[in-house]
Amino acid sequence: MIKALNPFAPFWYTPREEAGADKPTRFKIRGLDGNQQSYLYPELILEGKSLKGMTGKGLEIALGYGLLDWENFANDQGPVAFVPANFALVEYVLRIELAMQILAASYVQAAEKKT
Repeated sequence: MIKALNPFAPFWYTPREEAGADKPTRFKIRGLDGNQQSYLYPELILEGKSLKGMTGKGLEIALGYGLLDWENFANDQGPVAFVPANFALVEYVLRIELAMQILAASYVQAAEKKT
C-alpha cells in the first residue's frame, strides 16, 4: 500500500560553521510536501544517479518553501528580520547547505514507508 506523506515537522538547524558557538545562528526548516517537491526536482543537477547540486532557481524554491524562521542572524546594521526579501542576505554557500538539508528532510524513510 502507498502511504500519504505525513506533514513534515519543522526543526531548528544549526549550520556546520556555527557548531559549538555560544549563540549560534539557527534556521527553522522543514521538508517539502509532494506538490512543493514537484517544483524543486526539475532544478536538481544530477550526474547519473548522484545529486551534484541544484540550480539557483532550485535554491530559491527550496528556501521559499522550507525556510520558516531564523535566530541570531545579523549583519553590520543589526539583527536581520525574517522576511522573504531578506533571504538574499543569506550567503551562497549557506543557501546551498540549507537547501540540501530541506531536501534531505523531504524524504520519507524506508521504515516509515513500510508502516
